[in-house]
This record gives sequence, structure tokens and C-alpha cells, in this order.
Amino acid sequence: MSQPRTWLKHPLTWGSVIVLVAVVGVIGYVGKNTDDSGTPTQSAAPSTVIRTPQVPTTTTAPGDYIGSDVDALGRGMRIPTNPDGLVLPQSKPSSGKLTDPIPSPAGLEWQKVYGVPMPFTTSDGPTRITEDGVPVGFTRTPQGAAVAALQIMFRATYGPADVRNAVLRTSVIGTEQQKNVLRGATNPAEYQSIPEALRISADQYTTTTAVVRWAFGPLPAPAEHPTSTGQCWSAGEVPLIWEDDQWKLKLTEDVLTSDYTRFIVETLDTGGWSRWF
Repeated sequence: MSQPRTWLKHPLTWGSVIVLVAVVGVIGYVGKNTDDSGTPTQSAAPSTVIRTPQVPTTTTAPGDYIGSDVDALGRGMRIPTNPDGLVLPQSKPSSGKLTDPIPSPAGLEWQKVYGVPMPFTTSDGPTRITEDGVPVGFTRTPQGAAVAALQIMFRATYGPADVRNAVLRTSVIGTEQQKNVLRGATNPAEYQSIPEALRISADQYTTTTAVVRWAFGPLPAPAEHPTSTGQCWSAGEVPLIWEDDQWKLKLTEDVLTSDYTRFIVETLDTGGWSRWF
């Protein structure tokens, strides 16, 4: 953890502390991430959220939501009454087979939780949110892994302190030093967007492991990494392990210290990317 991280000052990763959570803070690139001198500004610590336990539901009712909103790129999301998010009624799960493209899970819905969009489905979970804010019940499928990746990562980096600690304790594999990087992250929720696409390569998925790449954008391409169209996507990798009958996010030194440029995607039209919108 002593290696220099000059990429931390790059606007594509503003709001994030490690490359893994570049997907958490990439929208800072189009937000107020620098002052007039070009120096990155400091974001405020996460605000305190008063939470109530989530009770599993079988149906949704008018009182389950308090309204709707849009993310930093104008994509719609619902605002659940419960600050931890609303569990949706579950039906038949997606197939456990990885295909290209990856079909969208049934009933995919984006809810604004802790100020950021999180995915909920009626086929692949979560089936429950614990009293301390941990999402559980994701299916052992590519769709379940993809949804779990964002749910775990966003709660570990945007949630209030008790949620972060609970998620890091139960749903994240890594050393305490690695977990402290997430625990201390101060990310600006208002710049986070719903991802446009995802990718799980055939050689990076088994019934016990998965590497999910979520693509966020499009964003203006940085000057030091120009693209033919002038735009790009940020696609941070989220490694997962199936353990204790659930998907867990795995922190690695490679993920924590890699150069941000390997997460820049110039186009989503080269194959392998699945669009769920």
C-alpha cells in the first residue's frame, strides 16, 4: 500500500480512493472536481443517514416510494421510502449460463439509496436487506454477480459508517488495510451515474468467481488519453468470490494500485458489452 498513486489526481477517478472504485467517482470528471487553479478539491464526508430495518416484501405499494429522480447523466431512478432500498418481489432467476450479450435481469430497477443509484431486480436479488444495511440473496448467476458487485461496492463507499462497516465485515474479502481504503472514502454522491453497460468475459466467470466490468459514461475523453470520438467510458473491474452462499467483493493489490488508464474504454461497440438500458 506504499506505492504512489498519481492516478488519484486524475478527474476520471475523482471522488474515489482506489481504481476499483473509479466507477464510483467517474462522474466527478464532469462535475466540480477542481478549483480555478486546477487543483482537485476535497469532497465532504458522507452525511449521516437515519435507517430503519428493511422487511422483505412480496408486493410494492404506493407508499413504498416517495418519488423519482435522475442521476448525473439524466437517467431515471426511483426513491424508496426506506433509506436502505426496497426489496422487490422475486420470480424465476436468470440462467446460470454466461452468454454474450448477457440478458438483463427481470424487473431491473434503479433506486436512489444513500444518494446514488443501486440496482434491484425481481429475478436475481437482492432478496433481503439486513438490519445493518447489508444486501443478501443474490443468485449464483452472471446477473446476480453483476448486481451484487454494484450493491456491495456502492454501500461500502457511499453508505453511512455503520453500513460500510457491516458490508466490509460480511461482504468484502481483503486485509484490514485494504478495507480501510474503502472505509475512509469520501465520494460525492451527486456525481454518480447509472452505468450504461457491463461485461463479464468468458475466461473470468465460473460458478465460484466473477470479474464484472461496469461501464460508466459517456464522458469527455481526458487530454492525455484522446479518443477518436472525443468521449470515453470508465469501466472499473469488480472481482467477486462465491463464499458462504453469497457473492463477496474481493480486494486485491492489483486492483488497488493499477493505473487508471486500463479502465478507459473508447467504444462499447466492439462486442462483449451488454447494454441493460
